[in-house]
Amino acid sequence: MKRLLTLVAILALLATACSRSDNADTTTTTGDADTTTTSSSTPTTTPPAAEVDLELMLLYHQHQPLYPKDADGVVTRPWVRVHATKDYWDMAAILRDYPGVKATFNLTPVLLLQLEELSNGVKDIYWVLTEVPADELTDENKQFIYDRFFDSSPKQIGRFPRYQELRTQKDSFGIESFTEGDFRDLQLLFNLSWTDPSFLAEEPLAGLVAKERDYTEADKATVMDEHLRIIREVIPLHREMWDSGQIEVITTPLAHPILPLIADTNLAIVGDPTGLLPTNQFRQIADARTHIQEGLAEAERLLGRRPEGMWPGEGAVAEAVMPFFAKEGVRWVATGEDVLAPSLGLGTFERDDTGTVIEAEALYQPYLADNPNDPDVAMFFRDLTISDQMGFQYSGKSPDEAAADFLGRLQAIKDRLEAQGASGTHVVSVILDGENAWESYDNDGIPFFQALYTAIEGADFFETVTPGEILDEQGDSLTVLPEVWPGAWFSPNYATWIGEPEEATAWDYLFRMRRDFGAAERSGDVPEADLAAARRIMLFAEGSDWFWWYGADQDSGNDDYFDTAYRELLGQVYDLLGEDRPGYVSVPIIPETAVLAERSPEDILTIEVGAGPGDEGWQSAGYYPGGVNDLVDGLYYAFDKDNLYLRVDGPSRATVGTQEIYLGAQSGTKRAVTMDDRVLGFGATHLVRFEGAGACLYAPLPVPGNPQLPDCQEIEASTSGDSYIVAVPVRSFGALEEGDSVLIKTLFGELFPTDGPALAQAPNLSDLEVVRTVADPTGDDHGPGTYSYPTDGVFIPNSYDLTNFEVGLSGDNVVFNIEVNTVINNAWGSPNGLSIQTFDIYIDQDPGSGTGAQDLIDGRNASLSPENGWEYGVTVEGWQPAVYVAQADGTTEETKPTFDVVVLGDRGKVIVRIPQAIFGEGDPAEWGYALVVMSQEGFPAPGVRRVRDVSATAEQWRVGGGDSAAGDTRIIDALWEIEGEAEALLAQRIVPLVAPTQ
Repeated sequence: MKRLLTLVAILALLATACSRSDNADTTTTTGDADTTTTSSSTPTTTPPAAEVDLELMLLYHQHQPLYPKDADGVVTRPWVRVHATKDYWDMAAILRDYPGVKATFNLTPVLLLQLEELSNGVKDIYWVLTEVPADELTDENKQFIYDRFFDSSPKQIGRFPRYQELRTQKDSFGIESFTEGDFRDLQLLFNLSWTDPSFLAEEPLAGLVAKERDYTEADKATVMDEHLRIIREVIPLHREMWDSGQIEVITTPLAHPILPLIADTNLAIVGDPTGLLPTNQFRQIADARTHIQEGLAEAERLLGRRPEGMWPGEGAVAEAVMPFFAKEGVRWVATGEDVLAPSLGLGTFERDDTGTVIEAEALYQPYLADNPNDPDVAMFFRDLTISDQMGFQYSGKSPDEAAADFLGRLQAIKDRLEAQGASGTHVVSVILDGENAWESYDNDGIPFFQALYTAIEGADFFETVTPGEILDEQGDSLTVLPEVWPGAWFSPNYATWIGEPEEATAWDYLFRMRRDFGAAERSGDVPEADLAAARRIMLFAEGSDWFWWYGADQDSGNDDYFDTAYRELLGQVYDLLGEDRPGYVSVPIIPETAVLAERSPEDILTIEVGAGPGDEGWQSAGYYPGGVNDLVDGLYYAFDKDNLYLRVDGPSRATVGTQEIYLGAQSGTKRAVTMDDRVLGFGATHLVRFEGAGACLYAPLPVPGNPQLPDCQEIEASTSGDSYIVAVPVRSFGALEEGDSVLIKTLFGELFPTDGPALAQAPNLSDLEVVRTVADPTGDDHGPGTYSYPTDGVFIPNSYDLTNFEVGLSGDNVVFNIEVNTVINNAWGSPNGLSIQTFDIYIDQDPGSGTGAQDLIDGRNASLSPENGWEYGVTVEGWQPAVYVAQADGTTEETKPTFDVVVLGDRGKVIVRIPQAIFGEGDPAEWGYALVVMSQEGFPAPGVRRVRDVSATAEQWRVGGGDSAAGDTRIIDALWEIEGEAEALLAQRIVPLVAPTQ
């Protein structure tokens, strides 16, 4: 059924967004509301127009990790409950007002099981503390509420004037200013802010919204009663709407695992050949199949029907796991375009300036994964751009404008398909997180969905369908994929879950637990009920959520919470097997956050060890003072090219016995506990033990449980009174590069520092073979000469002003040193220390020949000069660094190998170390280099690779000084030694290349 559009504004916007002429340029609204791009996307020779039947498949993914319970059985996080009350019910229910719109919902077993528990009386800690009368709150209760009951988005808080008032009060006056009434209001308002506006508009909650403040204990009870009621309706609502045919419900393998990695961690090598694999290959094919079996069984038990489709955890698929789905009767799965493109040998899908895919016919159809011995499984592939527009961009537009943009993009796809001679049915798959995006929308996204669904019902050039309906219509005619590339819904690899040291350790922990479970199972000594319970917990430990937060590529702000939860699951398996928990379970995988020194050394210092504490070099050394309750009075450190010098001022040996210093380098066998099994909070690679008048260095350290140290390496040491000084040879740490860290804890009776390890960051100690150095003039960070910084305070002056660039060789790595004219401010807490800058390094391996790519990475709006072309482009930023590779046909392919980015923020320096093997053959001394800096943008315009737009006038989040009619470059500074010339070249959208010295 189609309804006429009722929103005049949408009709007006669609007139421009959807009207296309086969032979004319078209102006289309891009992802930024005030940006338009004029382009001609019609080829010179156009195939005869054909009729395309366009179908839209909307899929919303609903999932939460398995949150652990405390000793009292209370869930330690509220997110399942509050997303149920704010999102899960409403996302489905709103469709009942639009019977012409169909959608698919993925409800993961992890989520369903936790909803079931909440429905049956389990509570989370926020719920429990909400129910405590405000006049009975302990100081500990108050601190928790004060710290955590503002865990709502600014839009959620701003919806309630009293909530905003309390937020301001917290920022201005602190916890001491909060009265009993303030705490009671805060208890209620946190939960009210996590309630869907449709419920807030009706009694009994509408009256509480109108009341605004001075709530009672009875008011709190009303809110929590409503929360329980809504939670209990979520599963029945989906069951009812599934039965009606308006929605399809699917599920995920039981614990939301990265299924291919459960089957074989070595599959990670295909998409990330330089990633760090665990020491032990994890390969549990039976577990992978069990996840599918039990996921389907739990969904069928709770929903009353067995789903036909599955969303593999994180959309992670591979050729090797597709038969597992087939064997369990799964009809279809969904994933992302980053899997489809390499499966078809395309590398990536290209888009024009409007964000429309060039290879439209390839993307907009379901495929079959060929299983020779089992039924084929259909696969749907997500359109990355449209999905991300809903997830990240449309919250910044008016609802009518967003709806028009959405339909305009669908019309552009249909036009592209017909212009290319396509015919028949084509499917656009829009797949996104169904719970987190709406906190950034006005009124929790309700006006947006009303506008979008109204527009969809009124459109006459496409229909919404569910995957099951699509397969009923055309399942026998689907194209068979040549292979299924191992990747996930947003990346052609599994690098988010494997490839970094923490992730490797986590997989090794899982291997050890799985090995021990298998041994216990084979022994026959464990009661069947206990064995079954242990097996279920083991499967939940295989979930993807734990591995998501390990490593530098993701940061929750509280990663140690997930680390603790993961290791607790491992421990519970041993508990149920009747075995003692092994020591590794108690050892954190995520190191404690290093404590900042009160004083850092200025540069290289050489200390005369025999001079004791009187050497004047100690006055400039790094320094950690002891506290009043610490046995250690102070810890000092300094580097020169030969030694790491350490001095501990502490109690005598007669007082504390053994005197030890544990050191953690970035490479080497790591031991997470002291020799007497105290948890260090980081992985120690070296031990210094003072013995007699000297000291011994021990490395490598034995694994926990082994008391046997290796042979003593005598090192230079001295004692003078209560000062203990030692020189640890730098060579013992391996290749210690500038910016590398050595973590330190002393054990003089007790561990010090107590709040985390000390951090000694190495100065430039390496024998770097420098092959190119280029100085850039200061004060030229204004693009073509007219640009100004965005106006927000995070963009501190000189942040984009390049001053120096150095290329060198160190071991097997090519090293790039980049310097800017101020400190580097990590305002948004990126994993590697870069927040606002994006640096691109372009490498021309045969400068002057004109081979390779000339245009820079998407969105830079600049190119190399015609006589030059780049073979490799390295983009360095805080969240998604990558290496682009130029192809023989002039296109480029984005790859994401593992490489190191070290930010020395206080020195305005970025060090990039990339294995030389990534760049193939050749001599880096003979290559040409171009370096540019842009402003990093997490929500870029379509067709732009994560850099900030330029406007005529600087705005909070826009660079100023542009001229959109000329097609602005987004480059703020380009490396070139001669003052004034870089600006002139950028005005022509040309980036200079630094050629090798003749």
